[in-house]
Amino acid sequence: MRRFWLFLPTYLAFFTATAQTPDNWNRIRQYASAIGVDSLATPLSAARLTRYFTEIVYGRTPRRMGFQNVPEQIDTARINRLTIQFMTGADWCPLLDSLESHDRRYRQLKAYCMQCLTDDYMADSLTIEQVKETLNTYRWLNRFSMDKCVVVNLPAATLQLVDRQGTVLLSSRAIVGKPDTPTPSFTALIASMVLYPYWNVPRSIMTRELLPKIRKNPAAMLDAMKMQVMNTGGQVVDPGQIDWTAPIASFPYRLRQSTGCDNALGLLKFNVNNPYDIYLHDTNARRLFAKENRALSHGCVRVEKPAELANLLLGQTRFSPSYLTSCPKNATPKTLTLRHPVPVIMLYNILDIDEEGAIRVYRDIYGWWRMAL
Repeated sequence: MRRFWLFLPTYLAFFTATAQTPDNWNRIRQYASAIGVDSLATPLSAARLTRYFTEIVYGRTPRRMGFQNVPEQIDTARINRLTIQFMTGADWCPLLDSLESHDRRYRQLKAYCMQCLTDDYMADSLTIEQVKETLNTYRWLNRFSMDKCVVVNLPAATLQLVDRQGTVLLSSRAIVGKPDTPTPSFTALIASMVLYPYWNVPRSIMTRELLPKIRKNPAAMLDAMKMQVMNTGGQVVDPGQIDWTAPIASFPYRLRQSTGCDNALGLLKFNVNNPYDIYLHDTNARRLFAKENRALSHGCVRVEKPAELANLLLGQTRFSPSYLTSCPKNATPKTLTLRHPVPVIMLYNILDIDEEGAIRVYRDIYGWWRMAL
């Protein structure tokens, strides 16, 4: 087998001149162009064709994708076989079809995009570009072969749990970052979850939003918000011993909100390994999921169906619907480690398929799409 690959360029060059017709080359170029892949560069070579097929099957990294910590898997052996079949004149279409994403939404969008290019009423090139960008995102998702994956689409403010075939196991609304505190695009792993979490208030929120209110009436405000003042050693500090007139910028303590139904993180937090300190969590303001505009958080993602998500991630029914209404006082946080970490992928798809299978164009909540034009 090793000797065969050493002679592959010569082998393919010989058959390229005799086996492939211009019509076949045009066919693959037109197909790729219709799904948003740039035209195949010339002069043609086995290496260029292999890269071309790799992008058709696995896409490219989406725009503005930041931190990436989910392993990618590309089937290079089958991509090389596809290159050989194409350049030797064999029937390459079945293999390409088996490699491309079988996600229902991808297939639907692909058919729609091809129709867009031929219909007179689809004259909006921006919409076509949005379709192509979303198609690329679904091809890129084809790189991840985990059994389950959490996908958050930020403009749609939705969360889905999908399996490796693209089947949606859970679909729900989400609350994402506000325009001035956007949720970044990234890939990471959910390795554990916390029952009855504390909310350790980020310093930016503490100094800008909470301390100006608290210092007016410290004892009453801390009690109303179920907050505790903590020192650097992690001990609770008596608010009566604190100089609340000192400058806010040099406040030497941190704030922690007690566990329970009043907690901003709700009753479940999903730990996500990423450098942005972004995680998924329940909320004590579930009424906000009914709003059309759900770009309302400081960056973390609030989950509409946290108990259902937790059960699916654990692979067992650990939480009943009543869990979200059980509010024991001063509950101790408990961490549950997942047997297998589950990827979470934060995407920015302006155009996508909704739960009913309809094509939707969402608001460019962070202006990222306009910046890319």
